[in-house]
Amino acid sequence: MKNLFRYIISIIFLSLFIIFLVEINYIADKRNLLIANSLGLGLSTIGVFYSFIIWNRIMKNYDSIMQNSMLDGMTGLFTHKLFMERLDGELGRASRHNENLTLLFLDLDKFKRINDTYGHLFGDLVIKDSANIIKSNVRTHDVVARYGGEEYAVILVNTNKADCMKTVERIRENIENHIYTNNEVNERMTISIGMAQYPEDSKESRGLIRFADDRMYDVKKLGGNMAK
Repeated sequence: MKNLFRYIISIIFLSLFIIFLVEINYIADKRNLLIANSLGLGLSTIGVFYSFIIWNRIMKNYDSIMQNSMLDGMTGLFTHKLFMERLDGELGRASRHNENLTLLFLDLDKFKRINDTYGHLFGDLVIKDSANIIKSNVRTHDVVARYGGEEYAVILVNTNKADCMKTVERIRENIENHIYTNNEVNERMTISIGMAQYPEDSKESRGLIRFADDRMYDVKKLGGNMAK
């Protein structure tokens, strides 16, 4: 907004300066001077209005570009990069306010079978449906991201493991009970979930990620479709 204000002010002063030069060099008659001033004021108003329209379009395009860069194109979830930034920010906030934070790592079980059997288009459908299920089962201020491939990450703000178990189980059950379909194929999936709590399991983002990731792979080794 500061740049917009400076831009408009610059146009106004430029218009007034041009009017001043014209008046000094070419206009002696008072009637013509009044006409010139009125015309200059009108042109300045049009210039400001037009500049505002152009600037508004530029800002809308900028906002669209920024939003697209923050969201995963397939699922609409936060990207891996933004997730890492948000995790660091939420850890800082939890530290300042002496709060808990729980990190979830979620990975669809035996997802390779889906791509190999039905192709990548159906695999994309499974990834998108699962993302919607996860996002719809957490609070609006929690952070949900596509970490990579068929793997998701969730930051449950100001929540410990015990308090979020109902949420975690609801996600797991909804994934298990959901029918993934494209009118030709009907499939079911399960998901493995690893959990890490700040500050008990780690006080740093990478430590929490490592802990949750390890717990998720422990679940995989036990057959999946669980949370740990």
